Amino acid sequence: MPIIESVALSSSTSMAHARRRVFEQYRNWQRSVPTIVQMYQLSMPMAVVRSKIREEFEKNRYVSDLKTVDVLLAKGQMEYQETLNAWKQQSQLLNYFAKEEADPKPVTFLEKFYAGV
Repeated sequence: MPIIESVALSSSTSMAHARRRVFEQYRNWQRSVPTIVQMYQLSMPMAVVRSKIREEFEKNRYVSDLKTVDVLLAKGQMEYQETLNAWKQQSQLLNYFAKEEADPKPVTFLEKFYAGV
């Protein structure tokens, strides 16, 4: 089991520097997918995990404030450390995938009634 030491986080000096740091963090996440799937015994293909990681990074693609990018990088590093050090339970990791696996919400009155909503 890999042990990820805590990293002294620094502020980015420019958007170009922040962009390099984001790409580095993204590559670290993608490289660790086989380890994550094995360690947490996930019953999904690695491609699904990789696409979920990409989706999480894409959520903040257009953030242009340097301080906000630094905060997001710090949070991403913390998530990375917690995940690879097995400080999370499998259920916590599967919460990221709950949206795709969840049943669709009832829309009509009868669907809501049958669902008990």
